[in-house]
Amino acid sequence: MSAPLVRLSVLVALVFALPGRGADDTVQFNRDIRPIMSDTCFHCHGFDAKSRKGGLRLDLREEALKAGKSGALAIVPGKPEESEVIKRLYTTDPDDLMPQKESHKTLTSAQKELLRRWVAQGAPYEAHWAYVPLKAPAIPAMPAGGRNPIDAFIGAKLAEKRIAPAAEASKERLLRRVSLDLTGLPPTPAELAAFLADTSPEAYEKQVDRLLASPHYGERMAVWWLDIARFADTVGFHGDQNQRIFPYRDYVINAFNANKPFDAFTREQLAGDLLPGATEEQKVASGYNRLNMMTREGGAQPKEYLAKYGAERVRSVSAAWLGSTFGCAECHDHKFDPIKSADFYSLQAFFADVKQWGVYADYAYTPEPELKGVNNDSPFPPEVKTTSPYLLKQDAKTRREIGAVALAKADPAKFAAWLEQTKAFLAKSPSGWVEPAGSFEVRKAPPEAKAAVKAAPDAKVAAKTPPTPNTVKPAEPAKESFATGQPVVPRRRVAKGDNLIVEMTPGPMRVAAVRLTLPQAKPGERASFNVAFSVRPAKGKERKLNVAFADATTKDVRYSGGAEVLGIGNTWSLTIPEGPAPQAVWLLDNPVELAAGDTVVATIDPGSATPFRVGLSPLGDYDPLTFADEPLLAALRQGATDDARRGRLAAAFLCATQPVRADFEELKAMATKLREYRRGVAWSLVTEARAPLTIRVLPRGNFLDTSGPVVLPATPSFLPGYRQSNETKRLNRLDLANWLTSKENPITARTFTNRLWQIFHGTGLSAALDDLGSQGEPPSHPELLDWLSLEFRDHGWDVKRLVRLMVTSRTYRQSSSLRPELKDVDPNNRLLASQNPRRLDAEFVRDNALAIAGLLNLEDIGGPSVKPYQPDGFYEPLQFPNRTYVASKDAEQWRRGLYMHWQRMFLHPMLVNFDAPARDECVALRSSSNTPQQALTLLNDPTFVEAARAFAARLLALPADQDRLNVAFRLAVGRDIKAVERASLGKLIADQQAYYAANPAEAAKLLKVGLTPPPPGDAATHAAWTQACRVLLNSQEAITRY
Repeated sequence: MSAPLVRLSVLVALVFALPGRGADDTVQFNRDIRPIMSDTCFHCHGFDAKSRKGGLRLDLREEALKAGKSGALAIVPGKPEESEVIKRLYTTDPDDLMPQKESHKTLTSAQKELLRRWVAQGAPYEAHWAYVPLKAPAIPAMPAGGRNPIDAFIGAKLAEKRIAPAAEASKERLLRRVSLDLTGLPPTPAELAAFLADTSPEAYEKQVDRLLASPHYGERMAVWWLDIARFADTVGFHGDQNQRIFPYRDYVINAFNANKPFDAFTREQLAGDLLPGATEEQKVASGYNRLNMMTREGGAQPKEYLAKYGAERVRSVSAAWLGSTFGCAECHDHKFDPIKSADFYSLQAFFADVKQWGVYADYAYTPEPELKGVNNDSPFPPEVKTTSPYLLKQDAKTRREIGAVALAKADPAKFAAWLEQTKAFLAKSPSGWVEPAGSFEVRKAPPEAKAAVKAAPDAKVAAKTPPTPNTVKPAEPAKESFATGQPVVPRRRVAKGDNLIVEMTPGPMRVAAVRLTLPQAKPGERASFNVAFSVRPAKGKERKLNVAFADATTKDVRYSGGAEVLGIGNTWSLTIPEGPAPQAVWLLDNPVELAAGDTVVATIDPGSATPFRVGLSPLGDYDPLTFADEPLLAALRQGATDDARRGRLAAAFLCATQPVRADFEELKAMATKLREYRRGVAWSLVTEARAPLTIRVLPRGNFLDTSGPVVLPATPSFLPGYRQSNETKRLNRLDLANWLTSKENPITARTFTNRLWQIFHGTGLSAALDDLGSQGEPPSHPELLDWLSLEFRDHGWDVKRLVRLMVTSRTYRQSSSLRPELKDVDPNNRLLASQNPRRLDAEFVRDNALAIAGLLNLEDIGGPSVKPYQPDGFYEPLQFPNRTYVASKDAEQWRRGLYMHWQRMFLHPMLVNFDAPARDECVALRSSSNTPQQALTLLNDPTFVEAARAFAARLLALPADQDRLNVAFRLAVGRDIKAVERASLGKLIADQQAYYAANPAEAAKLLKVGLTPPPPGDAATHAAWTQACRVLLNSQEAITRY
């Protein structure tokens, strides 16, 4: 025997002679051994046969007990001294030492001892804890003070370690904690006072029930789920353009508020479009499948991006519902978990029917063959047209405001006369439009008519130069006529560069708007019209009619500065949809009064031979697509019966009789907002099924390598309840959703329950929320996790019931005060002998500051994203197109962080600094850093400076004899001020007041930050208190939930 081997044998014999820690201290494979092996052994001796070395596999017992290529037995149960695995841990020979040096992995003495003792105890294996079926564990005896079975499980572990639980938190701290956890908002002074005054045994439970019933509960829970769903307002790749998806966010908020069962929540997102008689809401929910990143890059390869989209869906679904890292299996069998590449692509095959394009090029102007017939209203089809309650509410509010302003501006006598004239007109033309007879001819436009001109002022962007009236030369002198109400039908497609000149002489009337209607267009056809209007008096010179605003029922979507362009400008381009004939309406800047013999001329450069009708109307409205709607027409016929209707009529009067731009800028600004609300109409990305694409296993994930086998939809083969397609039945996304929430599959309930626990305790029962596999962490309380998971599943996947169970436990209600005596026994508080304090998430840091200041807009729920103040030039690197960031105004500026615009490539700096994810992938757990950037954000971001100003104004509005500093602490941190804090802040206020009294310009500068007007009173005092409030809002206590 060689000297090294003698030394190794002696060393192993000595180690094996060491006593164990106790007869009852049994080593558990899942808790003690699997984490060590997963970290240091499975990469070379695990599931992946291609990377396995020495013929040794350690993740399965029957394989681990076999002899390797060397003939030595890796594990001999009960005999560590004969087990090659144990020998290799202790050898001093670098060639034999395990783990090998090049792995850069080492084992501690304690880990080596655990492995030795495990082999000595017979080397028992256990199936991986996350994959075994759920079974109801025995509930331990309820400890003193326990409130539900959660406390029994936690108490039993504490009792084993002879540790007492922490006392209950104070009522002030408890209410702030549960308010932040359930709504993301601090309690109001009134809510805190009511709770402190309630001495009943159920006082706390009443608060929990109140918070669960709040509409802000859904908003708080949505923040968490939107990370998992990778919700964003932009597509991520290349130009990172905007996508229309906010109704999906509204769906998530409403689902949590309505306590939608999680199994239904799952089905609707993965397969809402496949449900029988799918509702609008369920179709919106299916937008989950479309939240992967997309590209419009013209040079990209569609096949490559289809592969990217498919792989991302597998990663997201497996992370969201299975808490597993399937991503490794895109290229090869997983090295640590029993996930085969075939499992990865079989899961991807469920989504092979999702209608999508690899590259969403700018097909509105350069159609691709595969996009033919797609409704070009949609930049990232398919989409669904839906109704937004938020937009409806804002639309109605803005219309009331317009009406009030219009009534104040309208001359009563002229208004009354106009109403009578309009009634007479409607008696002859009930639709509000006339389509007079006329003539048309084709003329060749001279070169100068093609020079670039500015688009209509409201449109910002025009696809083509509008034709110039009265500068055309005849190409075909013969005119053709059309009768009243009949379309213009060109004999041939008008050649490029030619114009159609349409002339109508309707007789005496006022013209406030012009309309084109396409009555004979076929669905799927492309049409385009570039227009200009003029009037040629019977006596006098022809003059141009300017357009104030134009819009269409169907149109190509255009962008300027990254934002969707409202209206159509001078150019109307579209793909003809199914349904009613498309219409476009041009509202004239200055309504024109026609006399007998006056002619209206429409100069049209058509991009197609589509027939069209031309209509004229004396009516007007600031929304050109609604001024001839039935409610307005009815009001015009019947007269004003209430203030709202009278205001609407007054607005129509002004628009039909006055120059739109010259005198009514206030109304114009309000009307622009009205157009954004679109009468409550919203579009949202959805899933539509198509014939499934063929899915193959891609060797090494290479989309160009088609040598892999074809796979059909199948659930992961290593999980219970395995389901696969066959010759007679191809599984679909609905089958997948049903399997995910079936009783056979244990991991979905464990995944959701574990993540919910993290929300209320800072750490999951298994700390690795995104990986319940071998590379994750076994749960600190596996029996509790299984009991909660069964409670969740077997009580109808009731989320609110599970939440209530968690937050009413004594474990949740414990104090979070530091316990120095446990720092060595339980440094990470995994035994839960106290609560865990944690910093608020980014959105709630913002919400908290605005709520404390009294600025937060809590009235509005749902709706489009808003844009807070942002540093100038932050979007300069964004191209295709270039972006101009415009911060939201009024109450929209103070909406909750949940509604902040989510630009994946350039996420708002405040969100980045507080660890919000870009959401380019599913994120189950945010990081929580503590950086100087956070302090600087709280000090200098205009949102927080404005919050400090408003907070100061709120305090200064209190009676002079009230303790303003104590109120400040009550509002900001939920407790009374301490003497040392009072002295420090008092001195700061005095010093700052002296400074600003001597420097009034600096005070004025500070008090101008944000949209909130400074209150009346002494500016130096307000500025001084603002600085004190900035300090308070920047404190660790203000942004931490204890």
